[in-house]
Amino acid sequence: MQIDIYSDPHLYDAAHVWKTNDIEFITNCALEHGDPILEMASGTGRLAVPLIKKGFNYTGVEISEPFVEFTKKKLTSINTNYNIVQGDMKSIDLKQKYKFIFIGFNSICHLLTNQELSAFFNCVYAHLMDGGLFLIDTFVPNPIFLYRPKHKTYVMEFDLPNGERCIVNEINQYDPDTQINKIKWFFESSRVDQFIFDMHMIYPDTMDRLLNESGFVINDKFGDYDMSPFSSESHLQIYSCTK
Repeated sequence: MQIDIYSDPHLYDAAHVWKTNDIEFITNCALEHGDPILEMASGTGRLAVPLIKKGFNYTGVEISEPFVEFTKKKLTSINTNYNIVQGDMKSIDLKQKYKFIFIGFNSICHLLTNQELSAFFNCVYAHLMDGGLFLIDTFVPNPIFLYRPKHKTYVMEFDLPNGERCIVNEINQYDPDTQINKIKWFFESSRVDQFIFDMHMIYPDTMDRLLNESGFVINDKFGDYDMSPFSSESHLQIYSCTK
C-alpha cells in the first residue's frame, strides 16, 4: 500500500521520535539572537514545542495542512505567544520581520531545484531583520549513500501509533544531472507499506553560491551541533548567515 507520511502526522512523529540531538543547539541559537523567531518547514512542531516552552515569540510555516492542524492541537496546552501558518516557504508574505529564522533537519532538501532554493532564500531575506540570523541545518550528500547497490538498506525501526513494531528499509535512485535522489521507504510490520519521496542533494558549493547570490553573508559553517568547523569529513552542513 502506498502511504504519505507528510499527510499522517501521527506516523511522522512516531518515525522521528529519535530526533532530539538538534534541540539544544537550536534553543541556544534562539537564546543568543532573541525573538521573534520564524521556523520554515515547521513540520509537526518538534522544534516549536521547546522554543515556545522557553517563552519565545514563535511562528512556524508549514505547507502540509494535516501537519499544521496537528501542531495547533499539540500546542493548545501551552499558553504563550505562537502562530502556526499553512503556506509555501518559497513565497509566503507574513508582513513581519524576524530576528532568528531557521530551517532544520534536512527540510531544505524538499526544494527540488536551484530555482526553488533561490526563491526560498529571497523569501527568507525579505523576512529577516537587519542583524538577524538565518540558520540552515542539513546533511552533506554522500556518494556512498547515493550510489550504493540497488537493494534494500536498513534505515530505522520504531513503534507505530497502534503499538506495532515497524522496520523501515529503503532503496534509492540518484540522478546526478538533476541532483534528485528518489527514495522508496518500506514500512514493514504486519504488512508492508511504501512511501516514495524525492530529495534534492544540495552540495556545499551550491549552497554557498546561492546564499551569496541571494544577498546573504555566511558568517559560520559548522559540521555538527557542537559547532565544530565544517570540513571534508563533516556529515552535516550548518550555515549561520546574516544579510
